[in-house]
Amino acid sequence: MFVKKISVLMFTLVLAVSLLWCSSARAFFPSDTAIDEALYKKYGALTSYEAVITFPSEPGTTLTILRGDNHWKQTFECNSDGNGTITAKSVGQYFKTEAQCPVEGNLPVSLLQLWIPDDPTSEWISLGVTNSSRSYGFTDDSPSFVFGAEPGDDSSPQVFLNNENFAPLKIVLGSSKAITFGTYTKFAGFILPHSGSLIAGEETVDFKIEWRGVRRKISPAVFSVAAIKKDASCGKPSGFVFDVLKKCLSLKP
Repeated sequence: MFVKKISVLMFTLVLAVSLLWCSSARAFFPSDTAIDEALYKKYGALTSYEAVITFPSEPGTTLTILRGDNHWKQTFECNSDGNGTITAKSVGQYFKTEAQCPVEGNLPVSLLQLWIPDDPTSEWISLGVTNSSRSYGFTDDSPSFVFGAEPGDDSSPQVFLNNENFAPLKIVLGSSKAITFGTYTKFAGFILPHSGSLIAGEETVDFKIEWRGVRRKISPAVFSVAAIKKDASCGKPSGFVFDVLKKCLSLKP
C-alpha cells in the first residue's frame, strides 16, 4: 500500500513538473514583436546586397540576386545542350514578381527574400504560417524556436529560428517543401548564411551562397520593370535545379 502511494505521488510530481515546464516554455517563447525586433536589429541595415548562388550538382547553373531600392532582381543562368547559356531574369518586391524575361520564364520569388523578409513575421504569416502555434525543436543539431507549428507537425508552413540569435534556419512552405540555411559566418559585419538546401518532395538540391557585397548603392534602374519587359536576350530556363527551385518556392497566390 505504501509503495502504491509513493508511485502515485511520483507520477503526480512528474506530471506537475512536465505541465509547469511546458507552460514556462511557452511563456518564454518570443512574441511576434520580439522576433521582428531581433531580426531588425541584426539585419535591418542589410538594405542592399549582391549574392551569387551556385549548385554543386549543376556547376554550370548560377542564380545571381541583387537587392536594393526596396526591390530584388534575379538572373538565372544555365547551360543548354548545344545552345550555350540560357539566361532568365525577374524583378519584384516582397513576395511578388513584377516582371520577368522571358514572360513565361516562371522564375519563383527570390529565396533570399524568404530568408529575411522586409517585415518578417507578418510576411511569413502571409505565406500561411500561423502565429497562434509555436514550439521548440531542432534543425539538424541546432536548438530552434519553431514559429507556426506544434511539436510533431512537419507539414504546416513554419519557420525555424536559432534560439540564441534568431537567425532563420529552415522555412517550411508546405508539405515536403522547405528551404534550409546553414553555415552562418560573418561577412561585412553581418552573420550571413553561406549554404542551404531546397527540398521539394523527394528531391533535394544543395546550394552555396557567395556574398559579393552588402550595403552598396545600387541604381533603381537595375530593378526597372520596363527594362525587363523590353529585354529580348532571355530564354526559357530548364534543368533539374530549376525544376526543384520552381517546385519548392512556388507560393500561394
